[in-house]
Amino acid sequence: MSRRLHRAAGLIAVAVAGGQILAPGNAWAAATTTPAVAVSAVGTVTSVRTADSTLVVTRAYRFRDSRPKTVKFSLTSSTAVVVNGSASGLGAVRAGMQVTVTGTQTGSALVAARVVASR
Repeated sequence: MSRRLHRAAGLIAVAVAGGQILAPGNAWAAATTTPAVAVSAVGTVTSVRTADSTLVVTRAYRFRDSRPKTVKFSLTSSTAVVVNGSASGLGAVRAGMQVTVTGTQTGSALVAARVVASR
């Protein structure tokens, strides 16, 4: 399809869904999802908030690494937390502990699957 014809088709097309007319951009945006990407962070616990189940980690510096040094993870009820080699909860993690966090990133949201902390 030529570029001009493709553009015209995109401008003319509409999708009818549930009695609602949606522009192609909206219909296509709803159909596409951002896949979850595996992430990990190794560093020091900066803060722990048990009220909203979040953990902020200052990553260990790596040469030529452009990612942010401080990352905030959300924890769910299925997040495994290990402190000093034994299963524990988020309440046992303290600021200043060394930590390795693995999880997923969907968009800008980071969700921890496993937190391993030691003193």
